[in-house]
Amino acid sequence: MSRRVLVPIDTSDHSTKALDHALAVHGDATLVLVNVVDPSRWISGGDDEGMEAFYSKELEESARSASEDLLASTAERVRDAGTEVETHQLVGGPAREILAYLDEEDADIDQVVMGSHGRTGLGRMLMGSVAETVTRRSPVPVTVVR
Repeated sequence: MSRRVLVPIDTSDHSTKALDHALAVHGDATLVLVNVVDPSRWISGGDDEGMEAFYSKELEESARSASEDLLASTAERVRDAGTEVETHQLVGGPAREILAYLDEEDADIDQVVMGSHGRTGLGRMLMGSVAETVTRRSPVPVTVVR
């Protein structure tokens, strides 16, 4: 069994299903919960067509606070299940930040368990797929739960 399992979390049902799976299959491991806060919610570089650069400290604080609350409540659920847990808040694009975390030497992750929104066709092409990108580029095995 895996020793350290990375579980990216957000507020979606897919994320909850992935956490349930990780607890059921890797309950003897340490679950490393990460939530990625996307700065595009509070900052914009503007453009050449007249859109001004934008930054909102209030939106940043709100996003970071919501992330901390999500990590704390999810970690409590994992502890209540009798499983060891760590939490990390990452800032940036979700796929990029998850992959960067996996590449950190001290992360020592053996497995990733993550949810997928199950987008197909045009929706996946336009929106991208964090799960697909992580699965293709991960240095460790990835389990995608739907």
